[in-house]
Amino acid sequence: MKKFLINTIAFSSSLLLFSCSSPSALTTQSKQVDAPSTWSATHHVIVVDSQSSVKGLDNWLITFKDPVLIELVSIALKNNKLLKSNRYNVEIARQKLTIVDATDLPELSLGVNQSRRKQVFDSGEQYQSSADINVQLNYEVDLWGKLSDQQRQASLTYKSSQAQYLTQQRQLIADVARAWFNVSQAQQLLNLFKERANNLNNNLEMIQASYRLGLNQALDVYLTQNDVSREQARIAEQQQTLQQSKRALELLLGRYPNASLIAQAKLPAVPESLSLEVPAQLMTKRPDILTSWYQLLALDAGLAVAHKQRFPRFSLTASSGDSSDQLFNLLDGSSLVWSLIGNLTVPLFNAGRLESQEEQARLAVVQKEQSYLDLVYKSFAEVENNISNQQSLKKRYGFYRDARENALVAEKLSFNQYLRGLVTYTTVLESQRRAFDAQTTLIQLKNQLLQNRISLAIALGSSPDVSIEINNNLGQPKLQSKISHAN
Repeated sequence: MKKFLINTIAFSSSLLLFSCSSPSALTTQSKQVDAPSTWSATHHVIVVDSQSSVKGLDNWLITFKDPVLIELVSIALKNNKLLKSNRYNVEIARQKLTIVDATDLPELSLGVNQSRRKQVFDSGEQYQSSADINVQLNYEVDLWGKLSDQQRQASLTYKSSQAQYLTQQRQLIADVARAWFNVSQAQQLLNLFKERANNLNNNLEMIQASYRLGLNQALDVYLTQNDVSREQARIAEQQQTLQQSKRALELLLGRYPNASLIAQAKLPAVPESLSLEVPAQLMTKRPDILTSWYQLLALDAGLAVAHKQRFPRFSLTASSGDSSDQLFNLLDGSSLVWSLIGNLTVPLFNAGRLESQEEQARLAVVQKEQSYLDLVYKSFAEVENNISNQQSLKKRYGFYRDARENALVAEKLSFNQYLRGLVTYTTVLESQRRAFDAQTTLIQLKNQLLQNRISLAIALGSSPDVSIEINNNLGQPKLQSKISHAN
């Protein structure tokens, strides 16, 4: 008997030590992601380390110096329907966390019953009354740390929902800025089309007057009238585009999309290039990566829970109660009873169900880890593409700015020479087309530069300075810098 007791104690101790070490399916790939020491696409962009006082693209919304945009973002954050809906996901996760945290304390319940029963005998009827009161306390002993793992999993899920809400919030801010610039571009193009139509009308009047004097051919009149009609059609199309852009922005603002928003007629200036932090520092700022990381940790905690489901479950139940034939006689002390019961539940045979559940949880962690790594490297590519795209757009914008100036001068010269009979009207049409294309392209390129600045800020996880804070007590995945010897 003594030997059996010693073996039992030894087995229980070894089982306790084994189960207390929670299994993990995370690898060093996700814990330490190799990151370059600098962005490969940065040739003319300053890169600073995390100790520098330069804030990079943080507060990027303010750099546009557009007070109307700031006001629109404030309205959207307050009234956007989808953001309001997503906000409840955070509260739901918080309530789930509260439920799981309650396992640290025992559960106490009170039950009171009263009944009256009628029995019929040959000799007559008999009535019997009974009243019961019972207080029961249940408590599961966290012998293997399973409940702690469940709490950790719920806490990580809550942090994941917070980070996801922050992602949605920042995405909304970016969408509002993009939509506002699209509205401004549509309005500026509409003004350009109207100005061009007015100039063509003036040209038409001059050509008609010259035709009546016999100085021009009828073909020139018809060609000019064709240009005027085509420009009027373009104005009608652009007006529809402007209304659609306004409605898209009004939906983001949580308003009825009646296209009543007043647009500004000029795009803001493109902010100057700002300093960028090194990849290993900036990539940890992206809330979508944090969301995926917390989800990965939560699944890993779920693996520990699934592993410990296979071990015995020990709980205590204490109860006390009284019964009487009258409700007011309860708790008079005459028949008060109590009990204390310890319950030990050991899974003996379940056809491999618990083992399969643990393996399923492990595979979920492995799968999520690869998804997390894929997101991280796609984020690197997103930043690289936006940096190189910014440089390309700046070059194109400079060239088209020169082209616009030359085309406008050429347009005036060609028309003056046409009136003097030095060139044909075909030359005038070609110069007008080039001037119009250069002006239109320049407006579109400026909008693309603004859109690129927004995309770059979002890709880098930069804060627009209007977002919620995330309490991060669990640590973030480390991004390990890899020394680059590229020139």
